[in-house]
Amino acid sequence: MSRRTRVLAFGACAILVIAGAVCGALVRGIVGEVLVIALVSAGLAGAALLIFLEIGLGEEHDRDRERRR
Repeated sequence: MSRRTRVLAFGACAILVIAGAVCGALVRGIVGEVLVIALVSAGLAGAALLIFLEIGLGEEHDRDRERRR
């Protein structure tokens, strides 16, 4: 992943979490609660998946370096 792609992906996750917090503050009732749960969960889950992807790609790069040696 390029640096720009990485920043955009993690930024999108952060925006989802922030949007969930804003919806929680502005939208009342069960609709607000559902929006908070959905948006914050999606943002945090996306960030966790991206972290695992970064770890996997790092290990793959390490293996490629070892093969070249």
